[in-house]
Amino acid sequence: MTGPARRPSPRSLVRRELATSDRFRTANDIYLTLAEQRHRASLSTVYRTLTALADSELAETVYLPAAGTAYRLRPREAAGPYLVCVRCGTAAPVPTAHLAPWFRSTAARQGFTEVEARIEIWGRCKACRQGLPTGLNDNDSQF
Repeated sequence: MTGPARRPSPRSLVRRELATSDRFRTANDIYLTLAEQRHRASLSTVYRTLTALADSELAETVYLPAAGTAYRLRPREAAGPYLVCVRCGTAAPVPTAHLAPWFRSTAARQGFTEVEARIEIWGRCKACRQGLPTGLNDNDSQF
């Protein structure tokens, strides 16, 4: 005879939900999705879990002007900066190898060393511009 099935922890639910898509998603989007699925995870638990995943470099983050920080699990091969859709969270990698020499020379001219750069580019993807379905929840926009 088997006992009742154990419920997954709220933190594991957050991680599992984040893994369902390669799109960048906000904490609020994940919280609402879990609530729609009748899972119990507070918004603060969602934020803490996403922050811990980002701090441990298991998740990537981007800042979107209208939504704040959005997250996704880090792909096995990190692609660097992304062009991210502000409506649906779709991300396309942006090649930046040609920018590295410019960063170094600009920093050197200004007397800077140990320079790091973070590039965040956002806009609307083709599907969202054309009003095509993007696979979002029924609220039609996560941001």
